[in-house]
Amino acid sequence: MSANTSEIAVNEPDTGKQIRNLLRAILFVAAVACLYLARDFLLPIVLALFIALTLRPAVRYLSKHHTPPWLAATVFFVVLLAAGFATFYYVSGPVASWYEDAPKLAQAFAQKFSGLQSSLDTFTNLTAKMQDTSNATNGSDVQEVVIRESALPAIFGIVTGYPVQFLFSLLATMILAVFLMASGDLFYEKLVRILPTLSARKRALHIVYDIESEVSAYVLTLSAINFVMGVIVAVAFHALGMPLPYLWGVLAFFLNYVPYVGAVTGVALAGFMAIVTFDSVGYALLVPLAYLVISILESEILSPQVMGRSLQMNAVAILLSLAFWTWLWGIAGCTMALPLLVVIKIFCDQMEGLSGLGEFIATRHKENADTVESQP
Repeated sequence: MSANTSEIAVNEPDTGKQIRNLLRAILFVAAVACLYLARDFLLPIVLALFIALTLRPAVRYLSKHHTPPWLAATVFFVVLLAAGFATFYYVSGPVASWYEDAPKLAQAFAQKFSGLQSSLDTFTNLTAKMQDTSNATNGSDVQEVVIRESALPAIFGIVTGYPVQFLFSLLATMILAVFLMASGDLFYEKLVRILPTLSARKRALHIVYDIESEVSAYVLTLSAINFVMGVIVAVAFHALGMPLPYLWGVLAFFLNYVPYVGAVTGVALAGFMAIVTFDSVGYALLVPLAYLVISILESEILSPQVMGRSLQMNAVAILLSLAFWTWLWGIAGCTMALPLLVVIKIFCDQMEGLSGLGEFIATRHKENADTVESQP
């Protein structure tokens, strides 16, 4: 009897732990599903929060010098809106021209590699014959035509409706950010009143202020680094004779907000346009090579020197965050992956149960690296 009682006593904690782990897994899956299904509603809110967190220290500084928060928020809104419209005005024309000339550019790119054309034609013909044989066997010709015809209206609706939806979402984001900045410390006061204990209030305020300072420092520092990189890319492309070097500087500025993927995209675009622009392929390859060298210098020298150690992240954590948020929210999620990772890291640093995850997200400390390398 005693043996059975002890077995039950041992098994009950294990069963309870398994149930808790199962509930946590279910809660995680449900949270991810909610984030995915409510992305159209959550994206403007999250982006507005990041804008407000980035500019809140400046609004607080101006409020201490007798400037009302609503006035400072309005000024920042006007400045951001004017900068956005100016950038759109100067960039939209060349980008639209590239889009209209895309078939011609692709044809010119293919002509530069005409020596490989015969091999590509052979491979294309072989693939077409195999596809024709498969279609004749399965009788799927009619089905393919029906699918394409039914997909055309949906594709047309997405393409024509996206710019309008984007503009409305951007406007809603900016208005919400202005209200968040103009509210002053009202959010923090409400947070203090909701929490029951003094220790919980202190911890909550500490986390909120840490998030505000870290996100603001990260976004502003990264923006300054991207500005320097954009100027260097524009100067380098001007020296190499690339058309519209200022446009490449603007593209480099925005692409560098997305680590790794942005640099690869910039190198690929610069290589494509350089090969189309210049007669010599060898000289054209200098353009993507220059972009690649600038990106490497920025990521390996400039960013580690300018950013503090608290703002540096583990490369594996960055890639996982990019993959997850891109899968969840698309291009917008890819852009906000790193600020969201900074927020997660701050929560992990403040919560003892999540300290292991915070240590994984953070970059490796030099003393820890020396210890690992010294081991056999």
